[in-house]
Amino acid sequence: MKKIRSTASTVEEAIEKVVKEYGLKEGEYEYEIVEKGFKGILGLFSKEAVVDLTIRREFYERRIKEFLLGIVKNADLDVGINVTSKGRTFYVKIRGSSVGKLIGKHGKTLGALQHILTIFVNRLSDVKLNVVIDAGEYREKRKKQLESIAKNAIKQVMKSKGRVVLDPMFSFERKIIHEVVKKYKGVKSYSIGMEPYRKVVIEYAKKHARMKG
Repeated sequence: MKKIRSTASTVEEAIEKVVKEYGLKEGEYEYEIVEKGFKGILGLFSKEAVVDLTIRREFYERRIKEFLLGIVKNADLDVGINVTSKGRTFYVKIRGSSVGKLIGKHGKTLGALQHILTIFVNRLSDVKLNVVIDAGEYREKRKKQLESIAKNAIKQVMKSKGRVVLDPMFSFERKIIHEVVKKYKGVKSYSIGMEPYRKVVIEYAKKHARMKG
């Protein structure tokens, strides 16, 4: 997820330089020797060693967990954190007696944490990474709630042949709304506004056009 080219007198020194800079642990990186290096003869014709070191997903999983643990520790919350990954997405599961405080009203605190963690992990990577946080199975409960909201709004739109503007939502919530709308003919959905106040609009569509946002 991040490749660093390092040079030094020896291969070992080139690797160690990156390990120290990023605080890498065993199993969190792999490397390829580009040039072994040559000490030369009597100091002449020497050549530095060149190594391409790649930071593995295990490093990001650990850093995400450590970062989040620091937050919950300062907030004096009793929770357990598990971080896994697939592709470029990191999944954070939070369980414990204090998850309610982390979720916040309508999931606002959880969404803010996800946003902060996404910024944090992307500062460590060369490619765009995503972070998805769930606390106490909140996401599944919220998904069912959003599906119900979308269906009710669709009924209203079909009846009035007008449109409904929903409350501001996080991107993952808007996606759920769009997926529900796709299943119905005669309505379309799209997003308006700027984050974090971006909203979904569901409206009557004569030509059954569909839009996502």
